[in-house]
Amino acid sequence: MSTESPLRAFSYLLGRYRRADKGLFVWAAVPLPFRVLDRLADVYLLALLVGAAERKDARGLLFVLGGFALYRLLSGVCTAYAEKQLAVRGWRFRMRCVSRFCESCMTADLCLLESPDGQDLAQRASNTMAGADYRVKPPVESVLPLCVSLLGSVCGLTVYSGLLAVANPLLLVLLAAVSGVNYALQRAMVRYDQKDKLRYIPLDRRLWYLIRELREPERAKEIRLYGMTGWLKRRFDETLGARMKLHVRRSRLQFACVVAVNLLDACFTAFVYFFLIRQVLVVGAMDVSAFLLYFGLITGFNGWLLSFADGLEGLHGTLLQIEDLRAFEAQTAPRAPENPSDTERLPDADDEIVFENVSFGYAGGADVLHGVSFRVKKGEKIAVVGRNGAGKSTLVKLLCGLYLPREGRILVGGRDTRTVSQKELALHFAAVFQEIRLLPTTVGRNITLTADPDPARFAEALSLSGFAEVVDRLPDGVETMLVKDAADGGIDLSGGQVQKLALARALYRGGDVLVLDEPTAALDPLAERELYLRYGELTAGKTALFISHRLSSTRFCDRVLYFEKGRLTECGTHESLLAAGGAYANLYEVQSRAYRTEQEGTA
Repeated sequence: MSTESPLRAFSYLLGRYRRADKGLFVWAAVPLPFRVLDRLADVYLLALLVGAAERKDARGLLFVLGGFALYRLLSGVCTAYAEKQLAVRGWRFRMRCVSRFCESCMTADLCLLESPDGQDLAQRASNTMAGADYRVKPPVESVLPLCVSLLGSVCGLTVYSGLLAVANPLLLVLLAAVSGVNYALQRAMVRYDQKDKLRYIPLDRRLWYLIRELREPERAKEIRLYGMTGWLKRRFDETLGARMKLHVRRSRLQFACVVAVNLLDACFTAFVYFFLIRQVLVVGAMDVSAFLLYFGLITGFNGWLLSFADGLEGLHGTLLQIEDLRAFEAQTAPRAPENPSDTERLPDADDEIVFENVSFGYAGGADVLHGVSFRVKKGEKIAVVGRNGAGKSTLVKLLCGLYLPREGRILVGGRDTRTVSQKELALHFAAVFQEIRLLPTTVGRNITLTADPDPARFAEALSLSGFAEVVDRLPDGVETMLVKDAADGGIDLSGGQVQKLALARALYRGGDVLVLDEPTAALDPLAERELYLRYGELTAGKTALFISHRLSSTRFCDRVLYFEKGRLTECGTHESLLAAGGAYANLYEVQSRAYRTEQEGTA
């Protein structure tokens, strides 16, 4: 991480503070003068009391005590109220950061979030907002109080330096040397923490993955049925053991630094005692009240130096953590088109979708697709088939703009997807993916994703998808709440029901291109057959891509694209590919033979 990173992070966070709540600066500054005056009041109070007692000045004693009590009352009330405001506003600011972080996750390029480096960066960014409750200040809440504390230390050092210069300038040099050593030790710990972060963040990510797996109800069946408990527990213990080794090593280094700091402080305190006692007993240069005053000033100056060193290095380390959040947001910013002034929807075109020599691979890995080229005309129905791992789902993500090609280009409506915003592409496509996520809200809202749906479109989507029959059996119809774990009174749907709901969602969306990625994977044979029979009605007036490893689906499509090991190896109609006798024909024969054998066995 560069030395400029803390400055970038500081500028980034101040901008976030300013946009979120300018009052944070005001309430953070309120305790600043009291922080300096409180220590001075403590130092001078004892000296003034001893001086008044030596003079036997009772009125002076009462005046000093009364004035000190009033000041303490004012200081305590103002500081407590400012801290209350900071606690509430700081927590609210952190929640806004969490919201922004979640938004970044939802708008980021999918490739980044799916890569190990991207997941590590997301984990580090998440750590900057971590906190058990409002009493624990995570980095995003700590920067402003640390800045104010550091500024208070600078003010305290300035005041105490002037007062101590009268006594003996040598003391200032010694104090600065001791604090410099302390600062160097703390700086070394921060540098160690930054290197250590690269080692423990992947372990933390694995630990949280294992924790989720161990407590996830959907995983409980496999864990119990296949006896995976022991293996998962061993993996958890191994990962935790590796994490604990790093934690113990850091704790030992920190303990060594603390011992060194305390040893230096003890030596300096002994020297101060010797110097002041000598001034009183040997030289006779000061009385008892002066002794107490200067001892308080020296001790206070030492405290300010230590506070300055702690605050400076604490701020430096915290800003390095904030840099993780800034870097994550910078890398997950929504992709901007090359021509941002063009906000119109993608135009209709005869040659609507074109893949030109498209290759794609994940960061650090081999290519998944190799030099893929094909053209889909408007209104054409295309089947994309192949064995598992052939690259079919990757092709869908590229088409929808979730991935960008490493080589070549993809044209939709005559425009390169690199120049089209994700929002604009999303309006063009309606897709049903293999993995479907439901929201903890009503069935109707899960389908329409809007608070003001079109009743006619909604009814048509229910009917075409076959989900209307499911709705009729639900306790509250379309108002039934979904996701048992997240919504009060919610229910969970079966896999086939979820897939029908996702199809209804895509049909209601009404994009120009309908993409069905294994839409029958969770359907029973009757429901699958029903979907195939209605395929023409479902895709009427739309360009449609039907992705499947079941070749029986290809009979409903105009053309078939057959993929093998990331390459488009065959293209044509179902009949022409069978006649060619290639890999497609062989795979179709294997699948149809298995189906015929199954039918004969049950006859």
